[in-house]
Amino acid sequence: MTSETGFESRFASNGNVKLHYIAAGSGPPIVFLHGFPDHGLGWRRQIQALSSKFRVLAPDLRGFGSSDKPRGHAHYALLPNLVQDVLAILVAEQLSQASIVGHDWGGTIAWWLAMRVPSAVRHLIILSSPHPRNYLRAMADSGNAGYFGYVRRFQEAGAAALPTPEELAAWVPDVDDRQALAASLRRSDPEAMLGYYRANVPLGRVPDIGPLPLVRAPTLVLFGTDDPYVPASAFDGTFREIDNVSATVALPGAGHFIHHQAAGFVSREIEAWVSRPPSSFRGLG
Repeated sequence: MTSETGFESRFASNGNVKLHYIAAGSGPPIVFLHGFPDHGLGWRRQIQALSSKFRVLAPDLRGFGSSDKPRGHAHYALLPNLVQDVLAILVAEQLSQASIVGHDWGGTIAWWLAMRVPSAVRHLIILSSPHPRNYLRAMADSGNAGYFGYVRRFQEAGAAALPTPEELAAWVPDVDDRQALAASLRRSDPEAMLGYYRANVPLGRVPDIGPLPLVRAPTLVLFGTDDPYVPASAFDGTFREIDNVSATVALPGAGHFIHHQAAGFVSREIEAWVSRPPSSFRGLG
């Protein structure tokens, strides 16, 4: 148990990489995947809101917090490594399927998991993370350069471009949560965290993605209209990538970290979405 929260502290393994995750509650499983700069405990409000009805699991992604930090950018490729990490969490919990919630890089991982291993995803909930095709198209648009300049700085300057852990955690409004994130980031590996951008975002010209499998899980996408890192237009047409019922919800005035900025709303939307059997989304009558 972690003394500060009462959540369980557990580990899973993907080959030689050990992954730390926190767990709470019992019931239908939900896996929460964080982004940058964040950690598993960044989902604290959602875990507390949902753990009375669900088994909630929130890993530190590889490179972050108390999870292993293998050296070399190739270790942070979405396929197969980051997707397999999520499957390793399911194996550790003796699960074959879960509802998956992802924010930022966690959202990107969740999209790819839903496309490549659809049997593992019961429901898909995405926060502040466009479908990978739309994300790369937005990045390729020179009119969006102001949103993505930080990505190029991370790719080119490396760890020297990273602010301090305290500066990276400054977005968190709650003092205790902010201090917990800063402590977790001090345990993280800067080069590993930047490996996400180097292994998965093309340098130079951004090509379009070819054919991709449609997402088969019922999918809920939430985003803030004032996100400084993702243009709202990147969420247009999301339904075209999904072969199921989907909903895209814009939160007026919200920024990138909506699981903190609109924690109660996000938790309620997640609960409502995952409480419906997937088969019920198909019935349009």
